[in-house]
Amino acid sequence: MKFIKQVLCEVSGNVYGINIEHVQAIEKNLEIVPVPNAMQLIEGIANLRGNVIPVFSLHQKFNAKIPENVAEITYIIVKIDELSIALHVDAVAEIVELPEEAFLQVPTIVDTEETSYIDSVIRVNNKLVLVLDVDGVLTEKEKEKVSKLIEEQ
Repeated sequence: MKFIKQVLCEVSGNVYGINIEHVQAIEKNLEIVPVPNAMQLIEGIANLRGNVIPVFSLHQKFNAKIPENVAEITYIIVKIDELSIALHVDAVAEIVELPEEAFLQVPTIVDTEETSYIDSVIRVNNKLVLVLDVDGVLTEKEKEKVSKLIEEQ
């Protein structure tokens, strides 16, 4: 039986899963440099161990509010294609390991072009968790813009 590890993160009170194979690091309180006229989903750029990476807002992507009382801002560093980006989340809740059979298809009514970043659904502690497809979080057009942003820095 194959098991898959998921990093469970919180964004505005909802829990999402990210396959640990895509996660490069989990960081707290990165120093973000805003980039004027960058696309709305990009909060800015950060220097992570000598590499300039874009900081992407899952709050903006999900049309969710950023909680005001978060003590430490958390970033999950993931690799999308050849691009490393920091995903701004409220917190990393835990890392779970689940059997492959625990991953259910996204219901067709929810599976649209606007939600192409949802890979599957899992049940953790009697709660449904949306598993994110990190390769689908950014559209092709957004990936191009982010790549240009990094090249210009």
